[in-house]
Amino acid sequence: MQAQNLPASLNAQTEDSIDFLHLLQVVLRSWRSIIGLAIVVSLLTFLWVMRIEPVYRASTTIMIESEMANTVSIEEVYGLPSRMREYFLTQFQIIKNRDIAEAVADELDLWNNPKFAGPVGGGQPVAPGLIRRIKTWLDSVVTLRGSKPPPKLDAEEVRRAAVINRFMANLRVTPVEFTQLVVVSFESTDRQLAADIVNTLARVYIQSQLDAKLESTREAGTWLASRLEDLKLDLETSQQALQEFRDQESILDLAGGTTLAQQELNELTTRLGDARRARIGAENIHRELGGSSDYSVAQLMSMPAVLQHPLVQSLAQSQAEAQQEATNLAKRYGPEHPKMVIANSRRVSSRSELEEQVLQVVTGIEKEYRVARRNEENLAERLAVVKAEVALLNRKEFRLRGLEQQVETDRRLYEMFFNRARETSETMGFQAAHARVVEKAATPLSPIKPDRQRIVMIAFGLSLLAGMGLAILRDQLDTTLSSADDVHQHLHAPLLGVIPNTSLPRGHKGPFLGYLQDVNSQFAEAIRNIRTGLVLSGQEQPQHVVLVTSTNPGEGKSTVAINLAVALAQMETVLLVDADLRRPSVSAAFGLPSQEVGLTDVLEGAEDIEKCIVGVDAGFDILPAGSLPANPQELLSTAQFARLLERLSGSYQRVIIDSAPVNAVSDSLILATRVDSLVYVSLAEATPHKLVRKSLNLLRDKSLPLTGVVLNGVREKNQASYYAGGYYTKPYGG
Repeated sequence: MQAQNLPASLNAQTEDSIDFLHLLQVVLRSWRSIIGLAIVVSLLTFLWVMRIEPVYRASTTIMIESEMANTVSIEEVYGLPSRMREYFLTQFQIIKNRDIAEAVADELDLWNNPKFAGPVGGGQPVAPGLIRRIKTWLDSVVTLRGSKPPPKLDAEEVRRAAVINRFMANLRVTPVEFTQLVVVSFESTDRQLAADIVNTLARVYIQSQLDAKLESTREAGTWLASRLEDLKLDLETSQQALQEFRDQESILDLAGGTTLAQQELNELTTRLGDARRARIGAENIHRELGGSSDYSVAQLMSMPAVLQHPLVQSLAQSQAEAQQEATNLAKRYGPEHPKMVIANSRRVSSRSELEEQVLQVVTGIEKEYRVARRNEENLAERLAVVKAEVALLNRKEFRLRGLEQQVETDRRLYEMFFNRARETSETMGFQAAHARVVEKAATPLSPIKPDRQRIVMIAFGLSLLAGMGLAILRDQLDTTLSSADDVHQHLHAPLLGVIPNTSLPRGHKGPFLGYLQDVNSQFAEAIRNIRTGLVLSGQEQPQHVVLVTSTNPGEGKSTVAINLAVALAQMETVLLVDADLRRPSVSAAFGLPSQEVGLTDVLEGAEDIEKCIVGVDAGFDILPAGSLPANPQELLSTAQFARLLERLSGSYQRVIIDSAPVNAVSDSLILATRVDSLVYVSLAEATPHKLVRKSLNLLRDKSLPLTGVVLNGVREKNQASYYAGGYYTKPYGG
């Protein structure tokens, strides 16, 4: 059976892909080493954690109440943030403040406590002389570079800083979600010290807040007192300004004077309106009369302004009646009649009286017009005076009201600050704490770390992963063939069989005849598997002549050739030809004389083939190499050698040729052109698979009859994938 030639791209793709099944098999093959590594690491880890000093954690719970400053009504003067979240976050940071830590350290004298005052980092103290030399060297380097040396730190400051840093590193402040509680915890190798620290810290924190509030109250009281003096001075100044204004303006009751002036102003305004209307009426009548001296009485009496006068109307009515009476009597009596004389006398008298009254009315109308105009002018003048007086009173009242409002404002502000200052002074001696301890820290009974069991389990798990990683890494770095899977993965060639690694006797040299020593061994079974594969591969096309070769010397090609010949001899006639004309080993394996005639003698024509073939007890014949020639390749490439093989294949059912390694010389390539089958032997964990693949590719390129690969010397742990179930368990290490 000839191997199929695979494309280079497929080979590259197969090389680059990840075979997870192969990785699993690698891990399973190395499970003893992996478990051993995990156990050793776990044991070392256990010994290490047993030396670690246990750490205890003590916790106390503090409830922080929300509180707003109440110094003055203006809350932002000394008030806390209005948002509760910011307020609580601020309190958490105050708890972790270095000032609080220093106060706790002072109270518990942590400066001299060996848990804190030891060397920083927990290491061994460095010799002072070495420190001095290092500092001197660093100073010299800095001086050479032209830089100023760093300032020297006080040793006491460094020590105190180290103590505080250790304190802060072991302190934890954890708020309880959706509550006003905060858990303050401290970790220490001293259980009692851990409890004392958190309890002291809670007390110091609460006391510091009380002191801060008291100091704030004192500052507020001082500020209020100083501000109160200023406000009192402002009140006195405003009161004095009000009183001076009253004295200057002679004001007793400005509200009453303003009311009277306003009433008089309203009355004058009304009267001025009436006078203006009367003047307008008189002016209209006067304009209607015009120049009354130029009109007759009759013309004046025709004017509506005269006729509408009540006296004129009354006299006109009397004159009309006298005229009517005289007219009526004249119809009955004569002019001389006494009644007529009386009637005419009455008519003349009423007429003259009417004319006289008309003239008087005209004269009265002119006088009324002049009086109305003068009255209007007088009222207008008086109204202007009263308006000026009212405006002056209004200005005085506005000024007075401003001064009174200033006095009232200063009084209220003074009273407010006075009351607040009195409240501050009264509450200065008592301050309510805004936080309180809900649960005091008790001395912890069990340590929180190290969790020895967990650490050991983690170390065990990590060491398992590390062991598997190392096994996979070793497999990836291993460029040799170690199992049947490697043949398929790296060589892409048929696998005829796997020969287990066997234990050889001390000083053993040459091929190993394991099939003859124990036919029931795992080695013999492996040879039979190879025989079966070889026989089955020749069912379609007979493979009478079989060539056995390898990459390098010492890979077991002669062992495979000899033992395969023994196995095949149980089924057919077999001839084993030792064609390794440089380092023959077949004769030595069966104890034949080294100078015995053989293949080279036949090819050179010195001996007949029948005299050179030797039969052995294993049931097959051997054609030794004979004397070593100077030109092996020329002998093997002759037509005589080809005719010899043809003759031998006619005499034997199977001819097996043991040839030289491919990588050493090209003898095997010459022989491969004259055989029916080629068996390639590779030694496990010895030959790089790239070198083997290169040789196989060379065979494929020349279309040589490669039947399969035999992997020799496979360790028992790498045989699981080939011998499923481990049927043959007899060990043959080596």
